[in-house]
Parts: sequence; structure tokens; C-alpha cells
Amino acid sequence: MATFRWAVFGTGGIAAKFVAGLAAASDARAVLVASRSTASAQAFAGAFKIPRAVAGYDAAARAGGFDAAYIATPPALHRDHALACLAAGVPVLIEKPFAADAHHAAEIVAAARAANVFAMEGMWTRFLPAARALRDQLAANVVGEVRQVSGSLGFPKVVDATDGDFDPARGGGAVAHLGVYPLSLGQWLFGTPTQVQATGRIGGTNVDEEAAMLLTYADGVIARFAASLRTPMSDFTVSGTTGSLALAGSIFRPHGLAALRTSPRRRTAPDFGRRARLRETGAVQRLVQLADRLGARGSKVTAYPFTGNGYHYEADEVARCVAAGLTESPVMPLADSLAVAATVDALRAAIHGRRA
Repeated sequence: MATFRWAVFGTGGIAAKFVAGLAAASDARAVLVASRSTASAQAFAGAFKIPRAVAGYDAAARAGGFDAAYIATPPALHRDHALACLAAGVPVLIEKPFAADAHHAAEIVAAARAANVFAMEGMWTRFLPAARALRDQLAANVVGEVRQVSGSLGFPKVVDATDGDFDPARGGGAVAHLGVYPLSLGQWLFGTPTQVQATGRIGGTNVDEEAAMLLTYADGVIARFAASLRTPMSDFTVSGTTGSLALAGSIFRPHGLAALRTSPRRRTAPDFGRRARLRETGAVQRLVQLADRLGARGSKVTAYPFTGNGYHYEADEVARCVAAGLTESPVMPLADSLAVAATVDALRAAIHGRRA
């Protein structure tokens, strides 16, 4: 199979991670980088030994000589850059969030389907071994009936109006940039939520810096998600009637699963016996605390390591789908991207006190 050739739109940190990740791909390399300026494109191309640097995204979309474009520009520009590529018949992998809002997302999807050209959101976590194992084990009912799910992602960032995360014009905000991780995992595992609620804190640049989200899915699963541009947090746990499964490592780049097995408790009569009283003594509780610190009573962690930096899994999926003549990925279908974009809009509207 010939080497799969990538054009990279954008020269920011996420673009650099994607290009670095291609080193672990089956057979892929970046052959073109595009930016608004010649200097930026040339500097990025030099750093990663990319043979072509193009100033201007429309010109890059028409340049030819590559098999797909990875769009890593700010979310507010995703629609324009995706539409330019799709119009040129170029498959696209669009970095999350898929678009600035649900309307832009719908335009991208409509254009991809009309042109019969492949398009996919770059929600790379879905393709990592640990996330795939989580979904498989839930399908096998290893935690019984799933009742709740919790997840969060946050980083303590310095407020900076020039940072896209804090710039509403570029699609900033905690929900769109960080909350999208638990939201997309929830969509993948449980479908589109039937109810969404949110509260949060609006910062000085008028983006949601903090968000607490409450969702209900069609099968009754309740989700508690959080996102923050100001505080550290990262977790994802699914809890059922006979146990729980949690991603080990960060929510966006997990490397294992922590499994906790439990049994439903029946109501029992009060126990005043000697053994029950002994369990509540200070000496026994000190032993319990020691066991907890040593991990003797905790969950069992199974490793599901990823190779490279993890970004090549989504790149390989694009190459596989394009080679097979698919226009969507079965792992990251466009319907999921549309649903998550609509959910993000509803949550942001709730936080800002307006209609979605």
C-alpha cells in the first residue's frame, strides 16, 4: 500500500502533536503544511521536514499531491477550511471540536455527504486501546446495569485574551475545548442525551471558564461532567450495579482500565455483635486506611498501552476508511459529531443564560 500523504492545516501545538504521531502510523507522512503566513508555514515545515509549505488555506486545498487534510486551525475556521477541502474532493480529519457550533457542523456534514467525500472529527481518544476496551467491557455487562457516569477535564491556564481557549471569536470556552472529551465519550457509549443542564462561570473574556454539566441518556444513565480552563481535573468513570470501570491516566490519553467489582447489598438487621463492634475500633480502621494507601482494597488496573504519542490511531483510521471507499468512520460517525455539537451549544447556552 502506498504511503498515505497528509496536508496539515495550521501550525499550532496540536498540529505539531499530530505530525509527530505520524511516526507510529502504519505508513503515513506529512507532505504539506498550510498557514496564513509564509513564514509560519516554512518554520513548521523546517521543524518537521515537511517538503511543501503553503501560505493560504484555499490555495492549500487546491494544491494537490496529498490524500487527506488534517484541519488543526481554530474551531471558528473549521467550517471554511473543511468546505474548501471538500469542494476540492479532499478527505478531511477535523480536530475537535468539530466546528464552532452545531450550524457550522451541519454545513460541513452536508457538504461531505453531497460531495461523497470522507470526513471525520479528530476525537482521537475513541481510537486508543483503553477506550476501545472500556466500550467492549461495557457491552459485555462487566459492571452490570450502568447507572451513572462521571468525567472531567481541566487545566489551570493563565487568562490570556490572545489564547484561543479564552477568545469567543475563535470558538473558545471550557465546554467546547475540554468538556467535549467526556461529552464525546458519553455519546459514543450511551447515545444522544435526552436532557442537558449546566451551570458555570463566565470569565472576563466572555467565555465559559468553568462548567458543571448534568445529562440524562435515553436508557436512564445519568452523567456528571465538568470542564475548566482554570483548575486541574481529569477522570472518566462508568458505574453500574456490580462495579465500575475507570480510565487509567488522563481522560484524553488513557493507558489502562481500573476495574472495581462489587455486589448489591441487601437490607440486613442491625449488627451489634462482637465482630461488628471490632470493625469500628480505631485499631481496625487504621489497618483499613493502611490497606487503602497500599492499594490492597482498591480497583484492579489492567494496562492497555498505546504506541507512539497516540495520535496515529485516528490517522490510520482515516487511511483505512479512504482505502475502503468509506465516506464516514464507523468509530467516529458524522452523526455523533453533529449530536455532540448540538449538546455543546445547549450547555453553553445554559451557562450564558440564553436560548440554544
